Amino acid sequence: MKPAVRKPYAVGVARRQQILDAAHELFSLRGYRGASMRDVAAQVGLSMAGLLHYFPSKEDLLEAVLQHRDDTDIPWFEEKWAEIGSFREAMRELAVRNMAQPEIVRLFVTLSAEATDPAHPAHDYFQERYRTSRELFTRTVATARERGELTAEADGPLLIAVLDGLQIQWLLEPGFDLLGRLDRHLDTITPRRSGAP
Repeated sequence: MKPAVRKPYAVGVARRQQILDAAHELFSLRGYRGASMRDVAAQVGLSMAGLLHYFPSKEDLLEAVLQHRDDTDIPWFEEKWAEIGSFREAMRELAVRNMAQPEIVRLFVTLSAEATDPAHPAHDYFQERYRTSRELFTRTVATARERGELTAEADGPLLIAVLDGLQIQWLLEPGFDLLGRLDRHLDTITPRRSGAP
């Protein structure tokens, strides 16, 4: 029997992932402006033409990095919630995870602000991302309420605003107690346990 031949499509998918991983690393270490497309190409052993075959522009590459993070964050959060059994603790773990990647959080914050300009290349991406995030958080919060983990006052879009706003303050002032402030907000939407003061 002949050994299985790796299909060109699979090779392309693997190469694309390799590029995304390299870009994620470089953007995290040097920032979006500090890392060039040539840096990414060199990291994965491609020519510029080879890199542009997968991502025609730096904006396309960054959008793919952010989208990949979204695609991994959502199942990560759902798995963490199922593992811990507590929506509140899963939210804290999400914040801790983000704090371990400040450059990626900074990129997201900066680009989302810049993308409020309709002419910005990432405008449509962020517009759709927030629309999808609001729908997702609304469903997730509703599920948590049904399970008795959140009160009726809990609101998905507001929770997004709290988390994003706290992360901005933490980026501006690293000594800011992001987790402590998040806990204070979660206190207001988490049912009191029996016997709690």
